[in-house]
Amino acid sequence: MQISRSVTRAFSGLVVLGVVVTGASAAAQTTTSTTTATSTTSTSTTGSGARSNTGITRADLGSTAPANAPGQELYLQRVTIAPGAKLPEHFHQGTQVARILSGVLTYDIASGTAAVTRSDGTTETVKAPATVTLERGDGLVETQGLVHHGSNQGKKPVVIELASLLAAGAPLSTPVGQSATGTALELTADLDSQSRTLHTVGADGSVTYGWNQLVGTATVDGQPVGVELLGNVSYVKGSGPIFGFVTYTFADGSTLGVQMQGAATATSGGDQTAFAATLGVLGGTGRYASATGTGVFTGSRSAALGTTVKSTFDLTIAGAS
Repeated sequence: MQISRSVTRAFSGLVVLGVVVTGASAAAQTTTSTTTATSTTSTSTTGSGARSNTGITRADLGSTAPANAPGQELYLQRVTIAPGAKLPEHFHQGTQVARILSGVLTYDIASGTAAVTRSDGTTETVKAPATVTLERGDGLVETQGLVHHGSNQGKKPVVIELASLLAAGAPLSTPVGQSATGTALELTADLDSQSRTLHTVGADGSVTYGWNQLVGTATVDGQPVGVELLGNVSYVKGSGPIFGFVTYTFADGSTLGVQMQGAATATSGGDQTAFAATLGVLGGTGRYASATGTGVFTGSRSAALGTTVKSTFDLTIAGAS
């Protein structure tokens, strides 16, 4: 993975990645909250009940639920690590971009790969197991599930600025040994177009927009699950944004609705198209009436728009009964 020459640009890019809250319309649900830099210092309780300062201070600079990456939330924070302090080993339920503002951070990777950008713009990929030092101006991208921890082995505080795009409701960091929020649900189905309205415009006919209803059947625990995708497209030469809604109907009559937003990418010849989108749970009925969660949609189509889409939906669901 590569990150930009300036991790500050990565913060801006991460904001544009966006995020939708679960619930009603994305625009109506998007809210931004910004706090002053009022820091809260992490503490831990020993077996005797005494509270000990871990030396980790976190300032919440802002958070939001943008409308263009369903089921995720975006946080901007500044973390200060005192000399001798150490973060516990953890992972994130999403992507985090970090930049060192001052001090020297000792960064240990137990599992996964991180992309590091040095202050001079050079980049490197660091694979576990590994330990690297990050100094002022250095930055890195932590991918979902990367197991790591940081420590301050120097004599001056380490100050880090962080932008985190995480699953809605997930903690800012998840300690190793604690599972991710929710239960995994994977559905795979071939989706066929049932009805659609598509318009082709432009001097060369390269722009296509409209909607498409696709349906298919997946199998979960040996039971059929109906899948209906109502998708909107805006393509230029077969590539462009996709957004819409997916409804899953389970054998017991329960339903689960999700919102999707992503993109389609066509090959130069136009004979293959790949799809990728983020998913945010809107709600459901029956045993999914109180469900929340996030996920990812991937798919492919080997013929013209309106033909079969091979689809996979990877969801993490909380609140199902």
